[in-house]
Amino acid sequence: MPIRTAFEHGAVSLQPEDLRVESGAKMRQDVLRRGYVEWRSVVASDLPKDAPEEVAVERKLFAKGVIGLIPLAGNLSVLVRPRFPASVTHMVSVCEWPTTALDLVRNYAETPGAAEEWMLDRLVADFLASLAGLLSQGLMREYRQREVVTSSPKGRILVGRTIREQASRGIDYKVNHSYFEKIETTPPNQALLAAVEWSRERLDARLRMISDKETMRRIRATRQEAVRHLHALRFIEGDPERRFMDDPYVRGLRDVPEARSEYRHALRLAAAILEHRGFTLEDSEGLLGLSSLLLSTDDLFEEYVRRRLRDYTSNLEVLDGNHLNPVRKLFEPVEVPAGVAVVESLSLGPNKVQPDILVERDGRTLLVADVKYQAVSNGHADRHALEQVVTYAERLNCADVMTVHPCVPEQPQGLVLSGRIGSVRVWQYRISLAQDPDAGMREMASAVESLCR
Repeated sequence: MPIRTAFEHGAVSLQPEDLRVESGAKMRQDVLRRGYVEWRSVVASDLPKDAPEEVAVERKLFAKGVIGLIPLAGNLSVLVRPRFPASVTHMVSVCEWPTTALDLVRNYAETPGAAEEWMLDRLVADFLASLAGLLSQGLMREYRQREVVTSSPKGRILVGRTIREQASRGIDYKVNHSYFEKIETTPPNQALLAAVEWSRERLDARLRMISDKETMRRIRATRQEAVRHLHALRFIEGDPERRFMDDPYVRGLRDVPEARSEYRHALRLAAAILEHRGFTLEDSEGLLGLSSLLLSTDDLFEEYVRRRLRDYTSNLEVLDGNHLNPVRKLFEPVEVPAGVAVVESLSLGPNKVQPDILVERDGRTLLVADVKYQAVSNGHADRHALEQVVTYAERLNCADVMTVHPCVPEQPQGLVLSGRIGSVRVWQYRISLAQDPDAGMREMASAVESLCR
């Protein structure tokens, strides 16, 4: 499968033969509809002074703010990587952040630690889906030799044993015979059965804990799928001691026959479920095949900063400005000065103050912060971002504002004072998301507490 690469919001390095048809390019409509990629017109920025009056305009495909393996058309996919070195798996676990799964299998590397809850949810969903293809191929069966004493023999009659054990005792109506019996109770099938049973129990537990109707509907549908698989595996005898985990097929040490190729994927997922193995979203060189998981890193970074500030600050209230209750108005009532004609009274639209983070104490706003998933390139945050947070500060009577950014490797981390706009001090905080982002968030929490004293 050809895979092209790109960084978030960067150009996709397509080859000349990619996406070529006579009248243009054909791509998956769901990928375009959801805005994972987009076509843009690009003009060279380094045109010489003597460039002709008309210049070439090129159409290029750009990734948007979603990372993961994205199918484009046919077997062609693009692997979109984070713009900044980041511990994406850790942030997802902290925020319990949802991922979007596409119908494309991607390999992930397993981690030595135990799986997080969201990882187990993904493993269960993909495992149950993989069983549908496996059952359509048919179960692997083994022929095992059995020896039986009966009056209705089949297979091979064991003459010597019959004389010794039957004829010598005067029994002339029974013989010892052996035959090969086809059975479904094999270690690989026992592993599948155990994983399905565990998955159903987990889904039952989830149903008892949640109240959201849409989530309950989705879990019930997945549980019904597990019940259907249990019915298909009903002739397999279970192994409570899980001795099947040492089987070479289950451990991946022996390749399954090509006619039963679906076992490779399903057995690896079954073993991962039963051993609660975790996986990492950063590394694509592993052997654990899962649906391609897509993440919006802009939203993930914002939620991670907000949650960690709540965890690591004391005597402060960290609010999500996007969901304030009651709503705080941006525009205030105003009287029209005498003698001034008003052509039209404009609608105020949503008329809300919606900063990413509000830090308050006793109902007083001490700090307004906006989280921007973009590095600081010229010393200051983007002009639009500065104007936005200063407007919020003016409306909320707050003396300090802050923009929060990921830190690129060559930049110093920590708190930076941009300057003062009127009575408002403008700060920025740069945090490294690689290696141990929690350590950086503890330092940021300490800096925020100092500003709010």
